[in-house]
Amino acid sequence: MSIVTATIFMNNKSQAIRIPKTAELPEKIKNVNIIVQGNTRIITPINKVWDSWFNDVHTVSDDFMLDREQPQMQERESF
Repeated sequence: MSIVTATIFMNNKSQAIRIPKTAELPEKIKNVNIIVQGNTRIITPINKVWDSWFNDVHTVSDDFMLDREQPQMQERESF
């Protein structure tokens, strides 16, 4: 994953983002979803929100959660 800086500008009365060549989307992608979380915006191809997360085996490092401290299993009565 890399971070690339883009420019925001007004196009008529709408905001637009000029995406640099190093971060451009493939030509076949014509529509995107914009996930809004506070001031953060995540742009992803439409209907592909989770695909890249599950398909990309390099999403996390090899040592991800290696030292995770898991609490002891709790004894609970059945329902």
